[in-house]
Amino acid sequence: MKEETLVLEGLKAGTKDLEWFSNNFPDIKKKYSKKFVAIKNQNVVASASGLEALIKLLRERFGNPNDFLIDFVPDDKYILVV
Repeated sequence: MKEETLVLEGLKAGTKDLEWFSNNFPDIKKKYSKKFVAIKNQNVVASASGLEALIKLLRERFGNPNDFLIDFVPDDKYILVV
């Protein structure tokens, strides 16, 4: 398979995972508040209190942490200033 095709497939999968994360955020927030989560194929596959710990966990379990959507799940007190 061509490299461009692989990149495009990865981007499409990442977009689906991001959409799933956004659509399911209230449920994810209940379970993973104040944690970093790794998402793949529209599932939370790992979580940890710190980013470094999550990356280490992903490397141990799956190999390349770049294959996952990683995000922080804030609690209700978290305020985002842009």
